[in-house]
Amino acid sequence: MKLLVGYTADERGAEAIELASAVVAGTTQASVQIAIVLPAAAPFSAVYPGGDHGYESILSAQVDRWAAEALALVPQGIRASVVARSLSSIAEGLIELAEEFGAHGIVLGGRKRHVGGFFMPGAIANALLHSSPLPVFMTSPASLANLREAGGQITRLTAFVGGRPGARDVIDLAARIADARGVKLRVATFVENTEVGDGAAGLDAYVQQIRDYLDELVKELGIEAVIEVIAGGSIDTAINKLSWQPGDLALLGSARLAASRRLFIGPKAHRILGHLNVPMGVIPTLPSTR
Repeated sequence: MKLLVGYTADERGAEAIELASAVVAGTTQASVQIAIVLPAAAPFSAVYPGGDHGYESILSAQVDRWAAEALALVPQGIRASVVARSLSSIAEGLIELAEEFGAHGIVLGGRKRHVGGFFMPGAIANALLHSSPLPVFMTSPASLANLREAGGQITRLTAFVGGRPGARDVIDLAARIADARGVKLRVATFVENTEVGDGAAGLDAYVQQIRDYLDELVKELGIEAVIEVIAGGSIDTAINKLSWQPGDLALLGSARLAASRRLFIGPKAHRILGHLNVPMGVIPTLPSTR
């Protein structure tokens, strides 16, 4: 598995490398490319290790240091390189570099803490969550603490889905990552009271309908997964009913409004993202799910 890391020479960049390394560890062709994106006003392009970028300046010396520091953070057994490039748009530049690298996803560090206490994506992450053709993985300080409790190992994947066709792609990708990592898969969905009429009886019937649908999907895909349907109240209260273990990784699907093979994270996913204290990834819409 290959991942592109959007790197900044600070704690957030280190967190992104830590998450990317945990996700690819033990997979076939485990590798990360660490991307240092520079302002367009400072023309620069280099790849590390190897090669003389031929740009002798204070900037090149600084980038050399950043590259060395970044490579030192990657655990043994994972192939790593650093690319530094001047680009006008960081989000678009990361997508471009990820496609050049043949990456399976883009990793960013440091989801920001909202004034209400929840974690929300920053400007670059938000731009990627509304445009990337590749999965976007993110961390927060709390989610990295959860990962470190498991010794930096992914121990389980949780695929968040709804009762719509896009669930198949999220479950399928989550199952492939879980299989590559040799970990268990959980499929979870939330049902709000506002989604169902007819009181408790209607809610119970709808929950069973969703469970049957997900059971059938899992059987069709030929995979093993634990299915959890959390019902009642709001998304905020439902999320608190879901238990987590050290080393969990959560995956969410893109909203139906997304263009084909592009991300668009909807309000429900935003609320889930804000509550999660585990690393997470968001999966783009595929043509078959539109």
